[in-house]
Amino acid sequence: MENLKTCVEMAAKKMVMLSIETVDNPFLNSLSKVDYLKTQIHSPFLQAYPDVGNLTAWPENDVAHEIESNIDDIVAVHLKDAKPITADFPGRFKEVPFGDGTVDFEAVLRLFNRLSCNGSYTVEMWTSKAEAPIAEVKKAKAYFDELFDRVGIVREPILRKAA
Repeated sequence: MENLKTCVEMAAKKMVMLSIETVDNPFLNSLSKVDYLKTQIHSPFLQAYPDVGNLTAWPENDVAHEIESNIDDIVAVHLKDAKPITADFPGRFKEVPFGDGTVDFEAVLRLFNRLSCNGSYTVEMWTSKAEAPIAEVKKAKAYFDELFDRVGIVREPILRKAA
């Protein structure tokens, strides 16, 4: 805890925000656990960065409650699919194609939109094994563009360089 506190203090001196991502291990698998750390280290420079795949895969998490209860501490959102932990399956947190896991992206994005979440959305995906990685990235962008349009999340336009 002291190391984290020191890091936050150093970051604050440089006006750098640190955000803690919910991860694929029990230590920090929920926003409630990030919130607990924030009760130990009081600083506006320490915030939360939920990974919706990691939140969803843990059966003890009520994803909507986690997000609603901690919305004021969320500075960005990590979009990734995952397969849940069960009694006979350890869960799968990486390399799950969008739509093959159990994350209800539309519901989560509707919730963030309703709560006026103004942080950035980052798509996490793996292309190292893909035959056409650029095509995979374009497919993921189209997938989320369609979802963002459906739920009413307005995105900044992509600026193109002049020729």
